[in-house]
Amino acid sequence: MLAQGRTLDEVAVIRGRQRSTIVSMVSDLVERGEVEFQPGWVDQEKQKNIEDACGRLGLGKLTPLKDALPPEITFDEIRLVVARLRQQENPQ
Repeated sequence: MLAQGRTLDEVAVIRGRQRSTIVSMVSDLVERGEVEFQPGWVDQEKQKNIEDACGRLGLGKLTPLKDALPPEITFDEIRLVVARLRQQENPQ
């Protein structure tokens, strides 16, 4: 569905799943290199903030990143950006 240009929200509705479930599945695919990260999924400025926090705190756990970032940045956004960064570190 993503290849057809569907948004994460549209996929969630079509599949009858929570958005967070879809984001989790897509993040796994991004990390494994099976789906390309789409810049439109996360605002550019939020991506930069998340990347900066990852540079300081690492890519291991999401909660310390969430705690270090502004409250308007969601776990879903963090999860997607971290998946892209992990994939870049360990291309398969």
